[in-house]
Amino acid sequence: MADTLQEVAKSGHSTQAWSELKHVICAKIEEVCAEYYASNKDIDAAGESYQEVLQRLKALLAEFPNAPFTVQRLCELLLDPHRVYFTSTRKVMSALEKLLTVSSTVPIMQSAPPKPGSYQAAAEFELGKLLSGEQPGEGGDAQPMDVEG
Repeated sequence: MADTLQEVAKSGHSTQAWSELKHVICAKIEEVCAEYYASNKDIDAAGESYQEVLQRLKALLAEFPNAPFTVQRLCELLLDPHRVYFTSTRKVMSALEKLLTVSSTVPIMQSAPPKPGSYQAAAEFELGKLLSGEQPGEGGDAQPMDVEG
C-alpha cells in the first residue's frame, strides 16, 4: 500500500487503475484518521462526530470517476500527515476534505485523429512512409528544396 501511495506522491501517476488506487487511498484515510483520533478526539467538539466526517470523506472519494487533480497532494498528506498536522484530528480531516471537494479530475489523454491538411496529418503521413521503408520524397510529387539559390 505504501509503495503505491509513494509512487503517486512522487510522480502524480500510478500504474494501478483508479478503481484500485481509490481503495488504497480509502484504506489509508481510515488508518491516518484513526491514528489521529486515538490520540486526540478534538473532532467531536467541532459539532460533527468523527464517524460522520470519516463517512463524508469516504463518500467524496467514492464519487470520483477518475483521480482528482489533487491526488498527488492527497497521497503526500496521507504518507506524512505529521509533517504539517502534529496532533489535531480536526485539522487533518479538514485538509483531507479540502483535497476531496474538488470537481476536476486528472485528464485522460486520448489521441484524436488528425484533421486533413493539418501539420499533424502531414507529419503522420511522412512517418508512415518512413515506417514502411519508403524513402522521403519517393512515390509522391515532392520536389527537393533549393537550398543554394
